[in-house]
Amino acid sequence: MEAEGGGVGGEETAKRAATKNRWSVRPHEQLIGMVILAVAFIVGSLSVDAGLRSRNELPKTDQITVTGSAEKTVTADTFQWDASVASTQPTTSAALAQLDAWSAQIRAALDKAGAHDNEITFGTVQVQPNTGQTGAVATFTESQTVTVQSRRLSAMRRVLGVSNELLARNVPFIAQGPEYIFSGLKQLRPVLTAEATADARVRAQAALGQSSHLGKSISISVGQFSVDAPGSVSIGSGDYNTSTVRQVVSVPVTATYSTSS
Repeated sequence: MEAEGGGVGGEETAKRAATKNRWSVRPHEQLIGMVILAVAFIVGSLSVDAGLRSRNELPKTDQITVTGSAEKTVTADTFQWDASVASTQPTTSAALAQLDAWSAQIRAALDKAGAHDNEITFGTVQVQPNTGQTGAVATFTESQTVTVQSRRLSAMRRVLGVSNELLARNVPFIAQGPEYIFSGLKQLRPVLTAEATADARVRAQAALGQSSHLGKSISISVGQFSVDAPGSVSIGSGDYNTSTVRQVVSVPVTATYSTSS
């Protein structure tokens, strides 16, 4: 009887132990399942997002981006030369008298060198009071700009020699370098832009070869126009060099095209 009782007691103990182990495992199984579901949700979201982006964008292998350019050599049609003259005296009347005398000498020298009266412009007289150590006004500086502008470029060569002549006579004629301006730049811009765009398409087709087809343009970006001296062209720099009569106007264009095999 004791043997049987011991057997029954052992079976009950074993059942309780198995039940306890089964309940202790279930929470871990639930936690693992939740982690798996969370990971699956994140991966699925990323896949859907990538799919939407790829549906709205062409693959990189279906595009080509190239830069084309165009340039044209032009001849400036306008000569411009800027200078200034200034006088400093104890009074405004004394400064103005000296300035007027110098301005008359400047105009006479320019006329003699071949400039016409309607090609010479004197600006408004500017007055600058100058204070001394005590803070009171000690002198006055009066200045005036001088501009020579002409379409007779060849005739202006002699005019440039006036600067040294006036300085030798103690006339403070402070001149800048001459500028040679091409007035047709505005009309040339759309022409060069079209040529640069056409050049970009030719370059794109050459890069693809005969095995691929060049499609329509996806985007076109026009760079900066540049004006350079011949032999020193810097396309896209935005330079505006007007120191020479002969000039090179250039522009770059960056274009992206669709492609197919």
